[in-house]
Amino acid sequence: MSKQKKFYLLLLSTFLGLFCLNLRSNVVVARSSFTMGILENDKPYSYKNDQNWQGFSIELAHQLEEVTDTKINFKAYSSQEKMRTALKKGQIDFILGDKANFSKSYQSTKAFLYPKNILFTRHDSKTKKLDKMLHKKVGLLKSAQQQALLKELGLKPVVFADPTKLLEALEKTQISAGILSDYSYHALLKAEPTLAKAPTTATKAEENAVLHRISDPNVLALSLSFITHNHPKINETLTEGINELRSTEKIAELSQKYFTKDLTLN
Repeated sequence: MSKQKKFYLLLLSTFLGLFCLNLRSNVVVARSSFTMGILENDKPYSYKNDQNWQGFSIELAHQLEEVTDTKINFKAYSSQEKMRTALKKGQIDFILGDKANFSKSYQSTKAFLYPKNILFTRHDSKTKKLDKMLHKKVGLLKSAQQQALLKELGLKPVVFADPTKLLEALEKTQISAGILSDYSYHALLKAEPTLAKAPTTATKAEENAVLHRISDPNVLALSLSFITHNHPKINETLTEGINELRSTEKIAELSQKYFTKDLTLN
């Protein structure tokens, strides 16, 4: 074999070797990519600030990216119903949700967040105890996840777009009570203080509008986890990531940041 042919063969083998090395390198660094369903204007879980998504769910997903070496994209929906439909159709890979609202065909990680609920009515309501509300209508927000809880208590969930419409229905006695997360309830009272306490010179209408909390041990906290549908491998990856974040107290830190309390304790 001539020296020239040997040279070309050596050059070719070197090129092929570098190509294969680069190909293997690309395979190693390639990352899986998941799409997480989130809700629009769902403070403090997901909301936009200067066109960037922020909130507990967003930051938790970013931390999950680091521990699982997985890229997580976001797709936003206007309601829980639309997001659950997208999950079932495979348009998104997972969401943050309460497994009690889903059938056995859905998989979930172990619950890691327990936001408390507040059931309430108005001062002028004739029904102020839970045991008197059997089969009564109770309002919740379209971003909320208390449907399964309300049905378990023998109540009829009625969905509203926002707290204002819920309060209007409560005033017109179209519903007997409303239910909000602890965070949302106190955010509502902060925005409208007269719902917590009537002014000194209050009218009868203002006195009637003051909200009355219905205290009952059956109004339990939600149990939030990551929910997948027919994706055991994705659920396995999410479970491993959540377990690692739980062990390092990262989720508890995020809870303190966004809810001002540790909601990782049941």
